[in-house]
Amino acid sequence: MEGAERQASQSSQPSQVSSEQAKWKQMMDEGIARYMREHPDRFHRRVRRGIPPEFRWRVWKAAVRLDDAWPSVDYHSLCEKETQWTPSIVMDVTRTFPDVKAFDDVQQQRLKRVLNAYASCNPEIGYCQGMNYVAGLLLLVSHNEEESFFVFTQLMEHEDFGLAGFYVGKSGLSTWHRSSTWRGESHGEPGRLPLLRRYLRACESLVADTLPELREHFIKQSVQPAVCARFRGAFDRVGSGCFGATRVKRPSGPKDLV
Repeated sequence: MEGAERQASQSSQPSQVSSEQAKWKQMMDEGIARYMREHPDRFHRRVRRGIPPEFRWRVWKAAVRLDDAWPSVDYHSLCEKETQWTPSIVMDVTRTFPDVKAFDDVQQQRLKRVLNAYASCNPEIGYCQGMNYVAGLLLLVSHNEEESFFVFTQLMEHEDFGLAGFYVGKSGLSTWHRSSTWRGESHGEPGRLPLLRRYLRACESLVADTLPELREHFIKQSVQPAVCARFRGAFDRVGSGCFGATRVKRPSGPKDLV
């Protein structure tokens, strides 16, 4: 009996995949950017079930609204410029996704150029360790170096995403971050990783609200939120299972990608 049920379940999987593929193809044919605006709840539900790989990059580009604001910069000129961050970039690209076979020497050189171009384009932020993994993932999904640079720039600089807040250091902030109300200095903090600091405070607050016994255990063990946040898999499960998206008070600037 169990074997028959298992076989029936397996036979239904291709039809389910085919149905999802058909839905996504219809969305893409209608125009994914327009679909996201007109049917946001339905779009989010389908995203949570998974974006088919063949559509993923087009969806990501639409999600960061790249088509609405294609940067007017010369990527090929920027990526070849040497900057003060180039030595650090060269060092870090070889450490990026070392266990991923697809991230070979060719991909490493592409990553170097993407990061170098961003540091050249925005010297007030430059390069910080950790950016390599974000840009590297974009390259793995897109297979398009120039588009990866532009999506990375949108993620870093657009007011709805503002990932630069996770990396900016003491040396300076971009023009947008200087005028932003959510950056660290507006709360009396030094200008180091302001967005990361806010997210860590939110994480600590959520743990205190939903898992007070765990928080007390952390305090007794002298465990800081930054250390806890490194256990990403565990906190992802806690966040989705206990906190719930509606309970998270997000910073007023960056918003969810999708």
